[in-house]
Amino acid sequence: MIAEAYELFGCNTADIFVMSIATGDDNAACIAFDLLHGIEFPTISGVEGGGTQINNTYGIGAYPTYILIAPNHDIVEQDIWPMPSVQTLINAFQSNGVAQAECGGLTAGFISDATEICEYDAVNFTDLSSGVITSWNWTFEGGDPATSSEQNPTVTYNTAGTYNVELEVSDGTTTNTLLMEDYIEVNTSPPAMLNPFSDVCLTWPAFELTGGTPAGGVYSGPGVTNGWFDPNVAGIGTHAIVYTYTGLNGCDNSAEQTILVDPCTGITEFGNNLMQLYPNPAIGSVNIKVNYNGKISISVISALGDIIYFTEEYSTQDYVRTINLENISDGLYFVKLQTAENTYTQKLKIAN
Repeated sequence: MIAEAYELFGCNTADIFVMSIATGDDNAACIAFDLLHGIEFPTISGVEGGGTQINNTYGIGAYPTYILIAPNHDIVEQDIWPMPSVQTLINAFQSNGVAQAECGGLTAGFISDATEICEYDAVNFTDLSSGVITSWNWTFEGGDPATSSEQNPTVTYNTAGTYNVELEVSDGTTTNTLLMEDYIEVNTSPPAMLNPFSDVCLTWPAFELTGGTPAGGVYSGPGVTNGWFDPNVAGIGTHAIVYTYTGLNGCDNSAEQTILVDPCTGITEFGNNLMQLYPNPAIGSVNIKVNYNGKISISVISALGDIIYFTEEYSTQDYVRTINLENISDGLYFVKLQTAENTYTQKLKIAN
């Protein structure tokens, strides 16, 4: 409302001079408020500008209110309030002989949708300049792009720091410039890493995802629920798993790896006479008996797909291999027997 009255009565160039006084705010808060509402007249803060002393001098006891002061510093209207419309101010001004004289000239002004962001975030700037403007020249310290001639540009900040923003507007004859120092604060985004995943079989049970650092982040993607991945829910194919970590400053970062869910066609689980596991569950060690003549390989695989044991050799009938499991974490594992003709798997539970 006061901004509209300001436009009607001369913009500090005719019969009235306008000043806003904020008793509790600092200069930065006053500047931000003026930009938000398109206010172009001076604002005095209480912290750095002495607004508190001005309020005390004129006995201003209620907020907000409007006071009309004569050139000799006498108070003409002590409390112009309430303010149902701008007409209330117009009536007060005109009743005291203040004539309307609309503003002219050129004034640069802008606002953004954010002033504190994280690395790699984008900021949308909105032009609030007044006058008949034909060109806009922006300068964004630390921004991408560093300059722009658009009226309302979008800028990305990739490096942490505090940066100035400057806008110069022109009507083709004259220019006006607004420099906002330390206007954009860019906070550091935390690191985020995710180790590659091994391939898994469609029929394998759900397992808890690991490998994301720093600890405490969140996994997301097809087949992921509360940090657990279910191959059957995700389905056959390659799926993107995203690990997102949020730092104490509220900034986040993410890393991505893919996981392949294979139908494992040709793999026979249980019910074969070639391989026997005992004891199962295993404590300390497990015996693997193979009834096969020829070259074989034996793998012990975790539910995450990590190979924790592997051997390759020639087998004869009633071949037995004992595997030490003392240093292996408890849980569900898979024992895979590879022959020249086929692949066989059995589940193995380790309960050390």
